[in-house]
Amino acid sequence: MSESRWLELTDLCGKIGFSTSIFSNSLLLFLICGPKTTNRQIGSYRNLLIFFSIFTVFYSCVEILLRPLIHIYDDTLFLIQRKRFESWGKLATRLVPTTYCGCYAMSFTIFALQFTHRFIATCKPHSLHYFDGKWFFVWIFAAFSIACSWAAAAFFLFPQTARTFESFKFVMNHNYGINESLADYVPYKYFYYDELAVKKPDIKNMLGVCQHLLVILFSYTILFYCGTRTYLELQKFRGISTKTRDLQLQLFRALVVQTTFPMIFMYFPTGFMFACPFFGLELGATTNYQTIVAQLYPGIDPLILIFLIDGYRNTIKNWIFCRRNASRENSSYHEKSRRISPSEATNF
Repeated sequence: MSESRWLELTDLCGKIGFSTSIFSNSLLLFLICGPKTTNRQIGSYRNLLIFFSIFTVFYSCVEILLRPLIHIYDDTLFLIQRKRFESWGKLATRLVPTTYCGCYAMSFTIFALQFTHRFIATCKPHSLHYFDGKWFFVWIFAAFSIACSWAAAAFFLFPQTARTFESFKFVMNHNYGINESLADYVPYKYFYYDELAVKKPDIKNMLGVCQHLLVILFSYTILFYCGTRTYLELQKFRGISTKTRDLQLQLFRALVVQTTFPMIFMYFPTGFMFACPFFGLELGATTNYQTIVAQLYPGIDPLILIFLIDGYRNTIKNWIFCRRNASRENSSYHEKSRRISPSEATNF
């Protein structure tokens, strides 16, 4: 596929992804903030879901504003944004593409935070108060700090050089037909050539790669550990009612699917993409497949949660098919939910 076609495709998918994200996240927020019994049962996890939906909308806004492109050329991975803020000055303009990097890191950091909550709710329910009140904001601040460290690494450890600028200029003019002054970039270039044309590792870039790897390993270690422990614990029943256990399983399965999809289609391919400059693989504009997936995913993610949680899915069915007995079923659902003891209802 030609570079111009990739440009058209990323623009189209950006608009589709933004529209879908606004719709699906607004729908999820409406369901979460509604009076349904499901919302009362999930307790403090509800706050995490609200934050995740709001962040996802923000992420979509950043994408539609910056219109990112990804291109590998001259042993360099270029993360390009096509929106410059000239009146802000060079420093602020340089900060803009690193914001996108931080948002990307924040997405899988939040997944790790959600798995942590599921683990505590299932295995250590007596510690759930650490997700209430001010502690909730402490967790969010910790996730935000990790994302900021990723953005800071992109800003300070992957600097623009004369060579990366010339390569960037060539890519924008030759491949995309865009004036380089209308865009900015973060160059992931791990090697440079000295005066004798000897290839040497760029220490700053290597430190940046190590920082990125540490964040990824930290997040996925939490995912694996908390996910495994939660699954094993859910198989034991431990005296909880069938209804309570079913809701626990629904939340856990939804979180697993929410994590598996981006892991397969986003994070693993991203790891390969970052490794390409190490091995001299120049994929060119083909790497924009990752841009497209990142644009579409924020609109898909809330739908996973909506259709895997029975309470939310049944509400949507009632809206779509206009069931006459919707109110009667809802009353029956509320009546049954009253049988759940208060201690069980707080184990979320």
